[in-house]
Amino acid sequence: MPVLAPRIAIPAAYAGLFFGIGVYIPFFPVWLEGRGFDAGLIALTLSVPFGIRLFTMPLGGLVADRSGRPRATLAAYGVMTALAFAAVALAPGTVPMLLALAVAASFWQPSLPVLDAYAVARRAEGRIDYGRVRLWGSLAFIAGNLAGGFLLPHLPADATVWMIVAGSLVAALSALTLEEVKLPARTGKAGFPRISRVLGLAILAAALVQGSHATLYAFASIHWRAAGLTDSAVGLMWSIGVIAEVALFHVGTRVTQRLGPEKLLLIGGLAGLVRFGAMGLDPPDALVPVLQLLHAASFGCTYLGTVEMVARHAPEGRGAAVQALAAWATTIAMALATLAAGPLWQGFGGHAFLFSAGLAGAGALTAALLRRAG
Repeated sequence: MPVLAPRIAIPAAYAGLFFGIGVYIPFFPVWLEGRGFDAGLIALTLSVPFGIRLFTMPLGGLVADRSGRPRATLAAYGVMTALAFAAVALAPGTVPMLLALAVAASFWQPSLPVLDAYAVARRAEGRIDYGRVRLWGSLAFIAGNLAGGFLLPHLPADATVWMIVAGSLVAALSALTLEEVKLPARTGKAGFPRISRVLGLAILAAALVQGSHATLYAFASIHWRAAGLTDSAVGLMWSIGVIAEVALFHVGTRVTQRLGPEKLLLIGGLAGLVRFGAMGLDPPDALVPVLQLLHAASFGCTYLGTVEMVARHAPEGRGAAVQALAAWATTIAMALATLAAGPLWQGFGGHAFLFSAGLAGAGALTAALLRRAG
């Protein structure tokens, strides 16, 4: 594969990665429901990847840092993700499917912190604007939303999974166009980097706020379809939130420089509190698209704040490992929140979003402590 300039290759890698995520989040729960899974089993199935990532995600960052070859690492992760999701589609029963999903999770999610660390390093060299290359991932997420919403009703049921496979293969091919960084491989004792108190608090705040999205990711599509929305309308609902996120990422560098990562994390938590609090009170249909716009803050501000906190406070040469640890903490929060979402949804329906609001509020409170910690 030819090596491309970072301003082209990095957006391509983000796009390949996020297209599959854009199909997975809205439509994989629907695919599970089509296979006869109830709310509790859907929540359990969605929590399996999170549980597996507790072990594999930090290791993914360590592998990238230790090898000094992020391009090869990302390409390998993409290929293995595609193969594992192909096994999900072809699995003859529930247990084999869960095992294949666990393998997919082992390689899919660690790709993002490794790519983030690579992009932040290129930003430090003055070669890219991080927000403007990252937004191509969000645009690809929207493309996955829309492709799923408009195409899946006319395709075989397993097309949901095969679209994820296609996105993973694009991610692998795009990774091969990245410049290899030529970092020296770490030859010292392997292990996780030490985390300062302020960075630890920031990671905790981000994990709580991002974990507050678990009920949304697990049940929003099912909830909207039950309310009468078509698959295309469901895809549009997801797209609205990510369009707002794209707008934020377009000016993300300026926003981060002006507000700082601590304020971004606080804004993210407060936005989640408002967003999910309103969703838990059975809002009128006309308000749902407006609440989706808050995704720019609840997810986008939290994401930018986390990446910047790691960039400022990670030990030298350990960026991928610390990004992976931050993602690991979010995985713990998401796994626990997703497990809780199943019985909460069965018992309370849409009022389960009030639990999400509580998590976001706890994240905002933790973010408010960052100034004292610093």
